[in-house]
Amino acid sequence: MALDYRGDKLQPLRTSLKVIVYPLQYGVDLPYRLTQFTKDFFTIHKMLSKDNRELRSLVGIYAARDQKYHSIAQENRRLRAQLKATSAVREKFTLAEILSVSSNPFRRTVVINKGTDAGVFVGQVALADNNIYGQVESVTPTSSIVMQLTDVKHAIHVRNTRNGLSALAVGSGKSNILELKHVETSMDIQTGDVFVSSGLGQLFPPDFPVAKVMHVAYNPGDSFMKVMAKSMTDYTRTREILLIWREDYSPLKDKQTTPKVASVKTAR
Repeated sequence: MALDYRGDKLQPLRTSLKVIVYPLQYGVDLPYRLTQFTKDFFTIHKMLSKDNRELRSLVGIYAARDQKYHSIAQENRRLRAQLKATSAVREKFTLAEILSVSSNPFRRTVVINKGTDAGVFVGQVALADNNIYGQVESVTPTSSIVMQLTDVKHAIHVRNTRNGLSALAVGSGKSNILELKHVETSMDIQTGDVFVSSGLGQLFPPDFPVAKVMHVAYNPGDSFMKVMAKSMTDYTRTREILLIWREDYSPLKDKQTTPKVASVKTAR
């Protein structure tokens, strides 16, 4: 032991002894390994069986709902045909990943990994967690820049879900903060009111959550109130967004009629 401690001349002997003893160590440890493997196997099997039962139950529930919605859709089309009404607009979606965030402190934009090759176009609406996220500002074949609702150049028409009053939600330039414009002092606006997209202009789909009122203030004699709201989308946590467009959208057909971001800016 002293010789081994003071030098490394016994290193080959130590290595040889380890090789000889290894089968014994493995044999001693084998029952524990088998026991652990068996325990993990049955635990995983039990978890998978539970998950499988839950998923089967969900599939049954969603299948029943799908059948119900299918029946409602058929009835809706039949009634529209009888009333000679125009068909409801259908949308389709595609998922995009956020690649980077603008380093400009005065802008609230992000770059996504979808571009014209995926059918993305300027003015296209983006959603996040079923809330309005923003719209496409510029595109390239493989990527696009999306302007968030909180950007100072962005504005969207919204509607109060409590009383139906309309307003214009304008970006404040601050993370997750919007300002509601054109809110007269006579309007019934309260803290906690939720505003959704109104669908005016046929750009943003209607009834998607936009913001919740945080603060309402006004000075006597002023015609409009100062209303600050928090965006329903948490821009500090969002990593993926959904791009939405009409199911019948065609780049050639809508080339001249597709709304541009600039038109939204002038809405302010």
